[in-house]
Amino acid sequence: PLAAVGYLDGTLAIYDLATQTLRHQCQHQSGIVQLLWEAGTAVVYTCSLDGIVRLWDARTGRLLTDYRGHTAEILDFALSKDASLVVATSGDHKAKVFCVQRPDR
Repeated sequence: PLAAVGYLDGTLAIYDLATQTLRHQCQHQSGIVQLLWEAGTAVVYTCSLDGIVRLWDARTGRLLTDYRGHTAEILDFALSKDASLVVATSGDHKAKVFCVQRPDR
């Protein structure tokens, strides 16, 4: 079991709940606005003030991919039930839909 915390300084902290220790620190260029876990996986989605949605492997702390296209900070985002789409809204007054299907699905 893992827990994730996003900070406005751009740090994504992944904690191991069994040992109550910090497992990984993943750095963003700007503050994290929100994070979501993909159900049944170790994938954490983050959105940040730099307008980028990122996918992280919480087991390794590795950045899997990022999705760009907004020209302002992301204010909110949602993940579809089957984890194939992310919808992000931004201060650029746009909503963007990102297809996040990966070959391993």
